[in-house]
Amino acid sequence: MRDPRLGFAARIGGFRLSTALFADYLESWLAGHKPFVDPGTWNDYRTHATKRLIPEFGDRRLDEIATADVREWLAEASAAGVYKPKTLNNALGVLVVCLNQATNDRLLQTNPAARVKRLPLGHVERDYLRISEIDLYLSCCSTAYRPLAELLISCGLRISEALGLIWEDIDLAKGTITVNRQAKGTRGQTGATKSRRARSVQAGPDLIRTLTDLRARQGEHHRTPRRPVFTMPVRRTKASQGRWPSAGAPAVIDRNTVTRDWHKAALRDAGLRDMPLHALRHTAAATWLYCGQPLIYVQRALGHASITTTESFYGHLEQSMLETVARDTEAAVRAAGRRA
Repeated sequence: MRDPRLGFAARIGGFRLSTALFADYLESWLAGHKPFVDPGTWNDYRTHATKRLIPEFGDRRLDEIATADVREWLAEASAAGVYKPKTLNNALGVLVVCLNQATNDRLLQTNPAARVKRLPLGHVERDYLRISEIDLYLSCCSTAYRPLAELLISCGLRISEALGLIWEDIDLAKGTITVNRQAKGTRGQTGATKSRRARSVQAGPDLIRTLTDLRARQGEHHRTPRRPVFTMPVRRTKASQGRWPSAGAPAVIDRNTVTRDWHKAALRDAGLRDMPLHALRHTAAATWLYCGQPLIYVQRALGHASITTTESFYGHLEQSMLETVARDTEAAVRAAGRRA
């Protein structure tokens, strides 16, 4: 049934000239799109719509939005510096898909956003914990958070992948972790990984000991192979929402709790600079490169579909570390010769 907000003034050449404002059409499109995408993706669409698209185009009619308007919005938003280029490009992507639907609905002859070029991303230096900062960070993690933090730093998993792990994915004897899925939403739903491929990651002995202790602490009745690895009790009362370490039945750790509370608290208590939780994934990559692992290892461990992606993120780190190889090799050869 057609949304009653989307009235039509006339039909010309097979096209219905809509009297609807862009905000109304976008709301209708979001509602119709919700059953077909995962909750996280839909929430991203909603955020872009609310924060970036409706404030700019919301009070315009669909047929009043021109390509020049979209280009001007993108240029001005970029110049303002409030949002990163990637964020604005993602918002533009939502606009393109929405207006594609309006074109398919024959409300527009062409999509005015389709011909607008994305902003250049350039090289973005991603922050990460230096090797000397890792133990300091971990020492400031709460008891509930530390096993998860150790895994993120040691194995480079995305937070959604870590929260999607079940005990069946971890071979404590062999020290391997198989990434088959990622958590989606806040109710324990899971879906395919970002690359839609499984991968195996090797865990060091310290992390294996941590995971072994975690499994023992969870108790016999929580040790079934299909149980999520990272859980904590949930307090479900009207007066006190959220996840707590000492009450309620266990459930998968809430991603927002990790990102907004535990990670930020660890950085603050350690006296470290602010950085997003995703920086722990970059920490794993930088540490592997610092310890001499090749870029192909980093690609496979992180689950990048292409080595090009890995190189664009971390190639400069590999190069800076390779520049010391010749010097260190010569020094080692000279030292060996003096001892001979």
